[in-house]
Amino acid sequence: MIECRWDGMTMSDAEYIRKKIAELEDELTRLKELTSDEEYFKVRSEERIAMRRRQMLEMKKRKLDTISLWGLYGHEDMKQFKSMILPVFSTSTGAPHDTMTEAAMMLSYQIINDPNKIYSRIDNTTIDHLAMKIAALEGKNIPELTEGLMVASGMAATFMATMPFLEVGDHFVSSNRVYGGTEQLFNVTYKKMGWYVDWVDAPWSIDEWQEKITRETKFLFVESPSNPLLFVADIPELAKLAHDHGIPLIVDSTLASPVLMRPLEHGADIVVHSVSKIMGSSGRAIAGVIVAKERIVTNVDVLAENFVTKVKGGHFRNLGPCLHPPSAAAIWDNLNSLPVRVRAHCERAQQIAEFLEGHEKIESVNYPGLKSHPQHEIAKKLMKFEDRTNGYGYLMSFKIKGGLEKTIKFTQSFNFGVQVTDLGRDYTTWIHPYTTTHGQMSPEMKKRAGIDENLIRYSVGLEAAEDAIKALEETLSKL
Repeated sequence: MIECRWDGMTMSDAEYIRKKIAELEDELTRLKELTSDEEYFKVRSEERIAMRRRQMLEMKKRKLDTISLWGLYGHEDMKQFKSMILPVFSTSTGAPHDTMTEAAMMLSYQIINDPNKIYSRIDNTTIDHLAMKIAALEGKNIPELTEGLMVASGMAATFMATMPFLEVGDHFVSSNRVYGGTEQLFNVTYKKMGWYVDWVDAPWSIDEWQEKITRETKFLFVESPSNPLLFVADIPELAKLAHDHGIPLIVDSTLASPVLMRPLEHGADIVVHSVSKIMGSSGRAIAGVIVAKERIVTNVDVLAENFVTKVKGGHFRNLGPCLHPPSAAAIWDNLNSLPVRVRAHCERAQQIAEFLEGHEKIESVNYPGLKSHPQHEIAKKLMKFEDRTNGYGYLMSFKIKGGLEKTIKFTQSFNFGVQVTDLGRDYTTWIHPYTTTHGQMSPEMKKRAGIDENLIRYSVGLEAAEDAIKALEETLSKL
């Protein structure tokens, strides 16, 4: 027996050795029961998947602070990789195949979730851990399994979450309160593929959604809160409407993040995020994610179960919108402080929105935390921190009195934060949507979507609210 002494204590490693012997004996017994290589690799993969499933369901019972820090990267992973920090697996492919049998099974996607990984275009350990962390955050209070798939951008997430449902001639319904890139994807790119969107001009009206649904409708899509007008959807009502027609509700929840709102809890089937916003607030990476329930409501029967896994092994594999592993690692680190940061952003944003609403040079302010906001009561019901207090996010928009002329003057003299097409950063950022983010929209579509010439989008950073308010006051006083 080997003994070691430390600070007056004697510790024996015999107990550890006995434990390891028992584990090896159990493993040997199980191996003797298998009759082929194929059976061995299948069992190994199934055991790994079952382990991750148990970890996911267990982690979702924890608080958001814990989930955002740990994800599913636990002690066993740290021991396996000899690293307390999630490593960056930046190789293009995984480890060598043990046998030809294993190679054939992996490349036919019989064991796609095996830890060995096939090819970084499809599977990568760093990226998969990020997907699992976000799936645990987004599925916090969902008793069933939630799965995540990381992609190269928020636009890729919207594309990969929607296109699997569509065949030539199919139709879907979307709120017209969407990011300009989403409008272009649905109105221009999808039209070339024979897929058609009906826009809901008054997305707060369930009746208008109902009127747009046809037999060819494959899903409802809503961005909530929306960029840049901060429309907040009644997700429970929309989910009920979608499910009454046997179709899924897909929600872009980028502006809320899982800290403030988790649409799956309110009936949505699939959630997408531009992860490069508040979740990756350092701005060091572009990424998107799809998170879905294990079973979704859909009239496309093949997609009803394990939507994410099927997309991953099919259209995602074929199209290749994969995330870069170092980008995944950067966002993984950003997520460690997500709940703390979101609360700080919300506190500052509320103060700034209230200041702007009371200013004589401001025509109107769009922020869900203001009682004047049309969906304030819905936001109050849906947008909550884990302690059930309200938070309304980091983004707002406001209209400057005096039209385009005064708005241009504001952009020329305001020197706080950064004028850039970006949001959800640690720094304050702002932009003129009419000429930038929504610039490719037709004048008619801009009007229908409420994108006016005097609108400024303002993403609140972590600077002191007092400093931001002082800068805004100084600029507005000169208009």
